[in-house]
Amino acid sequence: MRALSSAIKKSRSVIFLLALLIPISCCRKEEDDSISRTVLVYIAADNSLSNSANPNLYSMSSSIRSGVGNMNLLAFVDRHDYKPALLHLHGTSIDTVKTYPELNSADPATLREVVEYVRNNYDSDSYGLVMWSHGTGWLPTRQLHFVAPNLNYSPSRDGNGHYASVIEMQRYPLSMQTKSFALENVKGGNPSYTCMELDELVDALPEGMFDFIVFDACYMGNVEVAYALRKKTRYIVSSAYEIVSYGFPYHLVTRDLLEGNLMKVCREFHSYYNGFSDWQQMAGISLVRTEGLDSLASCFSKIIAERKDTIPYMDINEIQVFDRFRNHVFFDLLDVVDKLATDKDSYDEFRYQLDRCVSFKISTPYIFHGDYEEIKVDKYCGLSVYVPLSKYDKGMNQGDTSLNDDYRKTEWSRATGY
Repeated sequence: MRALSSAIKKSRSVIFLLALLIPISCCRKEEDDSISRTVLVYIAADNSLSNSANPNLYSMSSSIRSGVGNMNLLAFVDRHDYKPALLHLHGTSIDTVKTYPELNSADPATLREVVEYVRNNYDSDSYGLVMWSHGTGWLPTRQLHFVAPNLNYSPSRDGNGHYASVIEMQRYPLSMQTKSFALENVKGGNPSYTCMELDELVDALPEGMFDFIVFDACYMGNVEVAYALRKKTRYIVSSAYEIVSYGFPYHLVTRDLLEGNLMKVCREFHSYYNGFSDWQQMAGISLVRTEGLDSLASCFSKIIAERKDTIPYMDINEIQVFDRFRNHVFFDLLDVVDKLATDKDSYDEFRYQLDRCVSFKISTPYIFHGDYEEIKVDKYCGLSVYVPLSKYDKGMNQGDTSLNDDYRKTEWSRATGY
């Protein structure tokens, strides 16, 4: 989800990156400064974020007016009242490469088609991908009403045909927006949006193509998403909580994205939003190296192996939470491990592997600072994780699939037994 001001962005069940010893440019060849790179920004904005798409595009374009050498900046854009299009941003101009008939950008087939076109028509040494939309992490679409009925995942926001495509706060229906990945308005649907599920996102992306994936979308910075994408990319940039709907400050970070300076992207993102004095002073971001995630899963499984009987009854009030949902699902990974670990050697091994995976992380002190829903961020390890509580063994309505049953289908759960 993006927070609401033009405000918070993106989450999807399908919404991450850098090696410890690579301080700035994670994807540049060591002996070749002239590496060519193509960055694709996939803007799924046929939803409540539509008005944020154009300002972001203009910010990207204006920030590279001095040229980008042998690098390409492409943007696939799906907005209200526009034909979907693939654009080439040159700085001095924005050229339309290809137009599409009306389609669903939350459909994995659309993402797959766009990615394949880019790979076939823009031969590069390196590729980067920015996923721009709403986001809800690993959560399946069918669980959104169960998880967050208080945040109005509803068929429509008002009586004027304006369809809600993501969590939109009842208290601030127009002024505060955040982001989820990816949601598409579907008029007459029930609910009135479709979402790209995590497994669909994974299947849509080819292995070995992308050096990095950046999620400009809410709640995509969880270990479940990172683990599912570990074979799809080397690095992930993402947030464990909500992102203001304007998203990344592209006037500051576009050139760094093209140059692969992912740590700088993270710092600029945090610095930009930390400069606000109102509720928008919220920014949590991390850079994850996917290579070590299998080892992290192994360490995690050792810690939880002897605590499985206690996990469903953990006191979540004692754990750092990142979401405003009625039924919380996004908790700080290290804080959960702190509460579960009983063996010092296993704990130290987990900490070592976590430090290998999370190359950089930073957060503002609060989420929604000054608002009645304010969350104090005392701990931020860079990744969130679910806690499969016993109360989630049943669905919202009789016969509904339980949240825990859906969680057991994630790769992280299957790999760790969690």
